[in-house]
Amino acid sequence: MRGEATFPSYRFSGRDAPSQTLAACDRVLESGKLLPEQTLRRAHVMRARAAAKLELGDAAGALADIDAAQEAGKAYAGDFFYDRSMGVSLDLLRALALNETGERKAALALAEAAAAKRTYALEVQRVAGMLRAANGDKPADPTIWQGLARIDPATRGIFSQLASQSGDLAELAASAGTPSVAMPEAPSLKAIMTNGGNIAPLLSEWSAPVRGAMTKAYALAAHGQPAAARAWVEATRAALDAARPAGNSQGEAGKQAPKDIVTLLVEMARAEHFKPLADLVDARIAIAEGRLADAAAALQGKQLRATPVTEEFHAAYAAARSASALSAPDLPPLGPAAKRGPARLSGMADDLLIRPESQRKLIDYEKSRPNILGALVGAAFSMGTTLLGGIDRTAGFRSTPNDDGSIKVEYTGNTTSGPVVQEMTLLRAAELAREAGKSHFHVVGRNDYQRYLTQTMNGVPMNRTLTGYKTELTIRLLGEGEADALDAVAVIDALGPVYYES
Repeated sequence: MRGEATFPSYRFSGRDAPSQTLAACDRVLESGKLLPEQTLRRAHVMRARAAAKLELGDAAGALADIDAAQEAGKAYAGDFFYDRSMGVSLDLLRALALNETGERKAALALAEAAAAKRTYALEVQRVAGMLRAANGDKPADPTIWQGLARIDPATRGIFSQLASQSGDLAELAASAGTPSVAMPEAPSLKAIMTNGGNIAPLLSEWSAPVRGAMTKAYALAAHGQPAAARAWVEATRAALDAARPAGNSQGEAGKQAPKDIVTLLVEMARAEHFKPLADLVDARIAIAEGRLADAAAALQGKQLRATPVTEEFHAAYAAARSASALSAPDLPPLGPAAKRGPARLSGMADDLLIRPESQRKLIDYEKSRPNILGALVGAAFSMGTTLLGGIDRTAGFRSTPNDDGSIKVEYTGNTTSGPVVQEMTLLRAAELAREAGKSHFHVVGRNDYQRYLTQTMNGVPMNRTLTGYKTELTIRLLGEGEADALDAVAVIDALGPVYYES
């Protein structure tokens, strides 16, 4: 009722979790213990019930509960901190429900507005981006996807996968940047067993960076940049080679996945995405160089589906053949495009239960810098050039230089708002960049954790209560011009007014 999530051990996960949440919310509302003045607690319960109904497929019921939650919290509407937490949460839940009922324009408008309010909150950007993709329309503005790619390395392949027409490939080529392909970490045995031993979700995760990088390579090849295209191909090949473990064992202390499973994931990503697209990149370069026979030979014996990439290839080949005086063989016809219906995104509802924030509660960043006011006074003469000079802001955070030149930045917060911890970690990373005289930084690795207090009886865990979050970022400090890099000053400008209370 106060927003902290408590999970009885026997209900912590499973397919019936939404039903249990629904029943728990009903008990709270029917108990009579909610006082009339406890409006925010009522909003909490109504929102949790709406999320559970969404996961159970009851979009109409979810919309009714979202209306009730907004009515309960109307006294807080217009407050900056409430609007960026509970308000954004309710708006995105409503967008998910509207998407389910076919009201997609309204869903898209809510998603765009929510994403603009929390530019650096992972769950907000992720859900907003997925809503746009599920609409099946080419986004008028790709900044939501690009914003997500800047803060979450695991999703960098998404924007390239959205290419729906040749014009998208041109935009993708223009924004490709320096080749950088980050493969996921080796999955744990728990991650595999959570899916009943099914590695399909893991394969999708491992394929995404390969597919994204190789689509960029093709886009570059299609738009007159063969050297850059080949550089992306080689970077992807190297990433796959590095991800494949040496030898074959059952993992360390039973925690990591067996190495043969990791090898399988790598080889499936190589066979299903890298090799076919690498062949298309070579063939597309051959078209540009007038080697039509070589281009056709690369596709012989292959049955390719109609995709934006293969359709662009066929169109380019046909145009080159009609302009050439030499004869060229026919290409094998394309198979039908994969049919995709509107995606059901309601399963993401549980990720949107953002803890309401207030100025009083956003004090962790100030506590991490106990001498900030004195340091500012001491640095008064330097404030014309920088707000960072002479201020020690490392207390409460940990930043560790790595051997490869990157920096690991982490923050553990005793707050039950995940986005707050995520934003404060990014803010600290931006400070480190400016302190080093760099204008940008690149997030090359990311891990987000939840922290719990576990109660046991006779050594048996009975329930777990969420007590805080932790975010770890691995960053590289850069100058301008790198793809997916974050502008350090822009991060400070956006988040500084929220967290620099002094």
